[in-house]
Amino acid sequence: MGTYLSQLADAFLVAAIVTALELITTKYPRTPAFVLRSLWFRGYVMIYGFLATAAYALLPIVSDQVTITGVGLSNPWIKAALVGFSVKAFLHIRVFTVSTGPGQSFPVGLETFVQIFEPWMLRNLELDHFNRLMEVITPLANRYADVAAARQRAINNIPNTFSNAERVALTADINLASTSTYVIIAYLNYVGIKAVRNAFP
Repeated sequence: MGTYLSQLADAFLVAAIVTALELITTKYPRTPAFVLRSLWFRGYVMIYGFLATAAYALLPIVSDQVTITGVGLSNPWIKAALVGFSVKAFLHIRVFTVSTGPGQSFPVGLETFVQIFEPWMLRNLELDHFNRLMEVITPLANRYADVAAARQRAINNIPNTFSNAERVALTADINLASTSTYVIIAYLNYVGIKAVRNAFP
């Protein structure tokens, strides 16, 4: 029994880590510290962990319909890790899509279940992230209220390691920013919070 519970924990842990890494690296690569402190982030990661645990627990029941085969997959620990690794992708399977209006659609399939919680949780996570970001950026923007000066400071502090294409893209984003707040945010999106604090002491 203890070994089986450990395998369930293995599925949970792998699913939680994979979900967390995917979300951070795709949406918040420069500000992971803000996200890691969010209860929405923790809840989102834990839901996928619990779904992986449930999927692994259901495997013996549906073994006549679902089989996992491959090298090393006879080992229950590897099987539990594989379930954890793949549960997020598996739950995003859609059989077909129903159009609900121009530019709007609703997935039908396993993704229908995901749509119950995921968009709402991710939206709240985005708002939480924005609020934490503004707590850091607002005092800096107040100290560098002049937009032209803030732009020049950001451009002067573009890292030498950036490629020419990255430098051009960052400079364009900085020049498009209409306030010093958004100048600093544009800079942060490329270099991270530590570099922002060094550039705008």
